[in-house]
Amino acid sequence: MKTYKQFISENVNISGNASVGTLIINGSEEQASQPVGEQFYADFMWEGNIYRIELISDSNNLPSREKLAEQIQNEYPGAIVHNIYPALGTNNPYKVSDIKRYHPAKLDWI
Repeated sequence: MKTYKQFISENVNISGNASVGTLIINGSEEQASQPVGEQFYADFMWEGNIYRIELISDSNNLPSREKLAEQIQNEYPGAIVHNIYPALGTNNPYKVSDIKRYHPAKLDWI
């Protein structure tokens, strides 16, 4: 174990790019960046079924229902967004990370 004097006398080199969130200490390898933004869920109806999708926004705010509906029209034409929920716990600015469909007979999301 190092003594306090040895610990204090060490040289530490810190470099990186704060604008993209990278930090390199003592020449360590760069770590893969993780998406940073607001994570949220959205319920929408498409082709007679209710779906819940998990999305990550590039910005730190939730979109309006109308704005999100415009963005998902390319993949789900005619989709109607019902609700947007912030996730609790922790080109197209919205990246779908998970999608589930509500199954009324099972009373569950599948």
